[in-house]
Amino acid sequence: MFLGMPPSRWWVLIFSRLWLNAGVRLAYPFLPTIARGLGIGMEQAGFLVAARSFVGLSGIAFGFLSEKKGEKVGLLVGLAFFSLGGLSIGLYRTYPWVLAGFILMGLAHAVYNPAVQSYVSAHVPYAGRARALGLLESSWSMGWFVGMPVGGFLIARYGWHVPYGALGLIGIVLFLATTRLPAAPLDSGTAFDPCRRRPEPSRKMPETKTPNPVPPIGQAARTDANAAPHRRLWPALGVTFFALFANESLMLVYGAWMEARFDVGIGSLGLLSTVIGFMELGAELSVALIVDRLGKKRALAAGLLGAAAGYACLLAAPTSLGASIAVFAMIAYFFEFTVVSSFPYVSELNPNARGRWLSANYSLMVAGRVAGALTGPWLWEHTHSLHGHTALGLLATGAALAFLGIAPNPDGTEKRACEGENHP
Repeated sequence: MFLGMPPSRWWVLIFSRLWLNAGVRLAYPFLPTIARGLGIGMEQAGFLVAARSFVGLSGIAFGFLSEKKGEKVGLLVGLAFFSLGGLSIGLYRTYPWVLAGFILMGLAHAVYNPAVQSYVSAHVPYAGRARALGLLESSWSMGWFVGMPVGGFLIARYGWHVPYGALGLIGIVLFLATTRLPAAPLDSGTAFDPCRRRPEPSRKMPETKTPNPVPPIGQAARTDANAAPHRRLWPALGVTFFALFANESLMLVYGAWMEARFDVGIGSLGLLSTVIGFMELGAELSVALIVDRLGKKRALAAGLLGAAAGYACLLAAPTSLGASIAVFAMIAYFFEFTVVSSFPYVSELNPNARGRWLSANYSLMVAGRVAGALTGPWLWEHTHSLHGHTALGLLATGAALAFLGIAPNPDGTEKRACEGENHP
């Protein structure tokens, strides 16, 4: 067993996330190639990505599916969407079918990502959950390192549509492998218990009462040690929204800024993309290594403060290309550290409704990206400077820290539970 599950189960989940992430990230460097292949302009091609992102707002609705039918159903539905989306792009190669494929792949992420986070959380106690989810989230950066070279080779050799067809076929294989996974534990609401002593195998477990049903979002939840009232959970999701908004509004225009300031070419921008990829991987591994000991809420605060320091450095307008790359790498590291730390944190805010709250967290991430995508380019077109973006980033990060300050603290719950057991 490794982190609550056999290694074979981990491989299925990580490979699934890796290829789903590769499918999303493939569009960014190769969007001009896709546009030329379809015979459309960049504005229409950009609409493909916008539509894919927009449907991610439906994640909260699919959270109820995973909660009622089980996380495994969410995994299978997500992979089914992924396969259908990839095959529709790879086989038909016309704009309506490609648009449908992008939408299906967006739905795949909206369903699969919260479901797999909930599935892992149900198997791993809260005290070790950051390590497990940090390992799982390393598939985001690995999707770049693996997917981009493979996708580039297939596009150069066979055509822009071939990588998507290949992803559709891979999705079918992963779907079949996922059918062999067991369902998540039914008592996932009790997964958080780092102090609990396991009963001896020879003893018969006492019967337990069925937990009270969880009311819909917006109504008061039960207030035991593992579940805060729902009205106190929403500020935690505000942290996610503002962190994503701050980063997206900046990262969408950093290439244009570097071209204008340093007259760099594709090679230098490619180098920066590689550096950012390594920073993302480093952040994901950092979460796996230190956040369980540091505390999830404290880690979120550290990530937000680090990102704010990066935005402040940009206000000084670095005068060299190397310094600019270093600042953007710093922002990328702390942003990814913040995002990945949010997953184990949100997973324990209300374990009895884990699926819906992880899905709501994903929807707020998408909303933050959409808001940033609308704001960042608009600011650049009107100012051709990053001062507005960095000021906006600092304000949004300040708002995220304010929301974090009033959000619940599962780490405090864990500490009190342990102290209560040791001092009856």
